[in-house]
Amino acid sequence: QRHAGASITRLRGNLQAAETASSTGMVLTNMVRRSAACVSLAVAQAFHTRCDRGVRFGVVADVQYCDIEDARNFAGTEIRFYRGSLSGARRAARGFEAARLGRGLDFVAQLGDLIDGQNAGGYGALKGKQPRSKKALDEVLAALGACEVPHHHCVGNHELYNFEPDQLMEGPLNMGASGKLYHAFVVDGWTFVVLNPYEQSSSLPKHTPGYKEAAKVLTEKNPNPVLSDVPCNFFEGLKGEGLRFVPFNGAVGEEQRTWLAEVLERAPGPCVVFSHLPLFHESCSWRNVAWDAPQVLEVLREAGNVVAVVAGHSHSGGYALDDHGIHHVVVEATLTHETAFGVCECLGDGSITIAGEGSVPSRVLAPPPSLARRLA
Repeated sequence: QRHAGASITRLRGNLQAAETASSTGMVLTNMVRRSAACVSLAVAQAFHTRCDRGVRFGVVADVQYCDIEDARNFAGTEIRFYRGSLSGARRAARGFEAARLGRGLDFVAQLGDLIDGQNAGGYGALKGKQPRSKKALDEVLAALGACEVPHHHCVGNHELYNFEPDQLMEGPLNMGASGKLYHAFVVDGWTFVVLNPYEQSSSLPKHTPGYKEAAKVLTEKNPNPVLSDVPCNFFEGLKGEGLRFVPFNGAVGEEQRTWLAEVLERAPGPCVVFSHLPLFHESCSWRNVAWDAPQVLEVLREAGNVVAVVAGHSHSGGYALDDHGIHHVVVEATLTHETAFGVCECLGDGSITIAGEGSVPSRVLAPPPSLARRLA
C-alpha cells in the first residue's frame, strides 16, 4: 500500500505539472495527453482502499448484443462477438455487484449501443427476419440488472436503429423526466450529466426537426449520397475535421447545449459528462466524435467544473487530456473485447479513479487546475 500510495503521489504530481504547463501556455505532448493518467489496476484499487468512500459508479460501453455468429465489421478491422457480448454484460454485472457488496456502488453508466442494429431485421445477418429488438434488449437489461443499482443509459446510434424516439422515451432506457433523452443528477455533491448526441441524427424519423437538421448538415458537409439507400463509402472525399460528418454520428444541438450550460452553472461541485459519442478527437479520431463536438467542448471549458467526459462508440477505446485539463475517456467495447468495464470513484478533492477490468485501463484523473484551486 505504501508503494501504491507513492505511485499515486508521483502520478498526481506529473499530471498537475502537465496541467500547470498547459495553463501557462505550454503545449502538452501527445504522450502526456494520451497516457499520463494510466496506472495499474493494483494502484487504482489500493487508492480506493486507502481513501474515504466517494461516489462510486460502474461503466460499460457498446455491448451491442445480437444472437448471431461472430463477424467482422464492414471495414474488416475488428471481430465482433455478437452472441458472446451477452456474457460480457453478465461479467460486468458480476463485477458491479461485487463492488456494491464491497465498498458500495451508487449507479451504473451504460454508455450506449446496448443492442446491435441487426436485431431490427433491416440489414446484415437478420435482414428480412422478424425484429428481435425488444427480446434482445430485455436479455441485456436482465443481464446488467443482476446488480440492483440505478442504471443511467446513453442513447447510441444502434438504439435509433432499433427503436423510434417515442419508444426510447417511454421505455426502460430513459431515466429523464423532462420528455428528453438526456438528463442530469447529483450524488453527494457531484453532478453527472447524460447527454444525447443524437438529438440531430439521420436515423430519426424524417418528419422530425432532428432529422431535418441532420439532413442539412450531411448535405452540406458530406459529398456522398449518405441520405439515400444507395450503398456508398461514407468517408470518401472527407478529410481532417470533416471526417465526423457521417450518418453514424450526430449532434447534441443548440437547445441541449443551452440546457447543459445551465446545468453546469448550477452544479454544486465537480461534474462528469456521459455521452455515447466522444467529444474530443484526440481520445479517438475525428471519425467518431459528435458533429458539434467543438461547440459542446466550449460549454464544458467555459463552466470550468468538468473533470471528465466518459464516452463509448469508438470500440478500441482511448484517452486524452485536453488543454483545459478535462479528461476524455473512451471505454472499450464489450462487443469487441468481451471483458471490458470499470468501477470509478469520485473523491472530495475532485479527482476520479478508474479500476478497470479486462481491456479497460485503470487510471487516476486529477481535477482541472481551476477546479482544484476552488476545492482546496
